[in-house]
Parts: sequence; C-alpha cells; structure tokens
Amino acid sequence: MRSHHFLKSRGPAAVACAVLCCSTAIAATVPPLPRVAVIKEPGKPGQFRVRDTGAPFYPQGFNHTVLEHGDSGWHATFNVGVYDPQAMDATLAAMTEAGANTVRIWAWGVQQAGGFTDAESGVNPAYMDHFIDFLRRAARHRLYVIPILDETPQSPYYHAIARAADERAGIPPVPGRNGQYLNRGLIAAKRACAMDFVGYIRENAPESLRTILAWSLANEVCVTFTNEPFNRTAGIVTLCTGKQYDMNDREQRQACYDESILYWANELASGIKEADPHALVTTGMWTADAHGRPPRNGLWPDDKDPRIPPRPSVLAGPDSRLDFIDVHIYPWDGTSKVLPEAHEWDAVLAGRIPAIVGEYGVFKNKSIDEARVMIREMLEQAYAMGYIGDLHWIWDLTGVPGQTWSAVEENLASYLMRFPRPIR
Repeated sequence: MRSHHFLKSRGPAAVACAVLCCSTAIAATVPPLPRVAVIKEPGKPGQFRVRDTGAPFYPQGFNHTVLEHGDSGWHATFNVGVYDPQAMDATLAAMTEAGANTVRIWAWGVQQAGGFTDAESGVNPAYMDHFIDFLRRAARHRLYVIPILDETPQSPYYHAIARAADERAGIPPVPGRNGQYLNRGLIAAKRACAMDFVGYIRENAPESLRTILAWSLANEVCVTFTNEPFNRTAGIVTLCTGKQYDMNDREQRQACYDESILYWANELASGIKEADPHALVTTGMWTADAHGRPPRNGLWPDDKDPRIPPRPSVLAGPDSRLDFIDVHIYPWDGTSKVLPEAHEWDAVLAGRIPAIVGEYGVFKNKSIDEARVMIREMLEQAYAMGYIGDLHWIWDLTGVPGQTWSAVEENLASYLMRFPRPIR
C-alpha cells in the first residue's frame, strides 16, 4: 500500500506509466486463460465449454465495484486517480482463494476527466491501461471477467457520432433515459465506443481478450413508463427499428419495446463481434416478477415501479445475437421464490442459449443466517430450472447503506463458493 501512495504523489502520468510497466511485467509471466465458447447441441440447452479442451465451464464468483467517493457515487473502479492496482490484486486473490472463477465488474463508469472517454479521440488511453492492468491481474489469479459497458458514452467525440446517425436515420430522437435503448444515434455511438474499447485491448494487449468471458451491454436493461415514449397513451411513434407503433394499443406498445431492445442488443453485439470475432456478448436484466407484473404487460402506466425490464424470451430468442443472458434474482416479495413463468423459462430453453444468475443477494433486513438460507434456496431453484452459473452481489460494499450482505462479511464468500450447485 505504501508504494501505491508513493505513485499517487507523483501525479496521474507517473501512475499510469508505473501501472503499465507493472502490468506488462505481469503479462510476461502469466499464461493466458483459454477461451470459453457457447456450444449449442440439438435438443439441449446451450452450454459453456473451454474451446481448447471441450471441458464444461460454469461461471461462479462475484460482482465487484469501487465507487467514486468510496462509499457513495457512481462506479469509478478504473478512473484515473481511483484505480488502485495493489488493492485490486488483493481483492482478486481473495476471490480466487474463496473458490471463484469469474468476476463481473463495471468497465464503464463515471465519465468526468479521468473516465473512459476522451473528448477528442474516443477512449481514454490512461483509463484503458488501467483496465488492461486489471485484466492481466485477473488472468494471473485465473479469473474470467464480465465487463459491463453500462449506459452510453458522454463526450463530444461520441456525441458527434450520435448526431450523424440520427440525421441519417431521419427519426426524431427520444428524449430522456429511455433514449439509450430506443435512439439510432445513441446506439450507434455506444457501438462505436464499444468497438474502440475492445479494439484498444486488441491492439495493445491481445492476449487479455482471452480473459473476457463476455462483454455485458448493460448492468440492468430497463425502460420506464414515466419517460418518452411509454408515458404516452395515444399517438404514433417511430423508433430505432424504423417501424411505427400506436401508443394506445397494448400489443403495439409491447412490440415497440420487444423489437427496439432486440435492435439495441443486436447492433451492439455485432459491433463487439466485429472488433473481436471470438467475443461472447450478454446483458444484465431482471424479470417482471420484481414488481408483480406478467412478462407481457404492454408497459401501460400503473402505480407500481415504473421500470420495466425486457422479456427474457426476446433477448434469448432465435433472432438475438446475444450468446447468453444474465438474469438478476433477489427476494423481490420477501421470500426466496424464483418463478419460472416470470423468467419465461420454456421460451429461454427453446432459444438454446445459456442463462446465468449474474446477480443475487439478500438485503440486511434479514440476518446473516436467514440470508444464507434464502441464497441457497434461490440458487437451488435457479439451477433446477436450468441456470448454469451465478455471481454474487456484491464483494464489498459494507460502507454503503441499504446494500445486500457483502461477500467479505461473516465468511459469506467461502459459504457461497462451496455449497454444491444442482447443475443439470
């Protein structure tokens, strides 16, 4: 830790140089991880397999983040002035010691100076060098990584790409938070940034791409019916698909969301696969049971939580370019029930792509003993349905009010990694 404080006192440029030199030394002594692929066999659910050997692979591990202000703010794990190589190395070592093989982490976060974008030329090289250092450390600890490319890039460089794409499409952009999933321009800008992000790694540390289990397009996809266009109950809208939808028709409202979110996922996935043809792509989501709705609900405004997740059957369907889906499970109704109908599980199985539980956890209104029981019950149900991996939320947010039990508390990490999963 002392050496890290010494580096910080020398300024961002010196820190970046020292991190890169250390990272390069790590790469020289660590064999790359073997690539993991998704295998689809006739009549069987999709599976993860190690490409070189064909051995089955089951992602198991943790989510991790470092917040901008330590115990508050947005994700800033790799930002200049925040990234701590020694602390990260200790965290990864502890995860491996607990029995993990995968870590899910925000690759994109706070976008002020020192964030992942550069105002003039795409991605920020200093940030990227931090991320490459992390990938090399993860490989040393034999951990695969699911980086989350959350939200959209906010810089003049990518704003110009968005404006140009909107002008070419001739479709008025949707204002507000839903626009990131519905606007041609914002989707084009995110696609370009994702390709730049992957491309930087390919050019500067190609072996590190083998450490990526999959790129996640968002932490938790959702739109809200309090924002355009779903706050309307009348009128015709045209979105990224180029099609028109009647906001007074529940079926067309649902089709508007289903078709738009599939366009979003496929555009981004195709960009990432263009940058790295071996890449796997996923996205995080939860299911409609979180708010007591059926999966097909037409996004009609009601008195419940306005956030609406996508339907699993859409993102796991035959027209999706995602390689697997990442579904988040919490005790939404205070119990450990996992409802197959909310997960549209028959349709997911028919799509024959894998599904993992990318987040699960229990909040601290339950005792640690109650939490252990509920966690085990949730995962047993998920695995019995056909899920084939799980990543606990969260490694360590012990200083943040309202969070779930962290893995570092009460020997929880060891418990989570060691009870047997009923893999089908």
